[in-house]
Amino acid sequence: MQFELNYESNLIKLYNDIISGNYQVGKSIAFIVQNPVKREVFAGDFRDRIVHHLIVNKLNHIFERNFIYYSYSCREGKGTLFGIKRVQKFIRSASNNYKQDTYILKLDISGYFMNINKDLLYKKVEKIISNNYFLDDKDLILSLIYKIIYNNPTKNCIIKGQKTDWVGLPKSKSLFFARSDFICI
Repeated sequence: MQFELNYESNLIKLYNDIISGNYQVGKSIAFIVQNPVKREVFAGDFRDRIVHHLIVNKLNHIFERNFIYYSYSCREGKGTLFGIKRVQKFIRSASNNYKQDTYILKLDISGYFMNINKDLLYKKVEKIISNNYFLDDKDLILSLIYKIIYNNPTKNCIIKGQKTDWVGLPKSKSLFFARSDFICI
């Protein structure tokens, strides 16, 4: 909301910070959600979300070509409802229209995002962009991505809620307890 109060001057300042290379990722807002399962969320500052949209608008068409069809989250023309309908279709097909038993295996890679190797992630993203993005602002986009990937959202974050909200959240599901060598450089 603070950004919107002076959105025009704030957008001009953000533009100048990006173009000059002075853009820095701001403070994240950390909080706990309870549904559908208890999990920790780090939300980017509004200013940072504008930068995220800038990057997605520039690169989405490149990354879409690399995604498997059966990945539905945060994708244009897909999403949760589309994924649910696909699962229903597969169940109907596998169960002979609900006449036979059918089983589903749900898996979770424990601590995947909490422990992702940021060096490896950046190298992979950089390679895809270097091989597929040919506009003059390539170096600028790569520098923004570098800052975002290597940002440690736990540093100077704003915590919403009570510290007791984190009680019962496994340490493996919290960035506050992630291995520091994977969190930031």
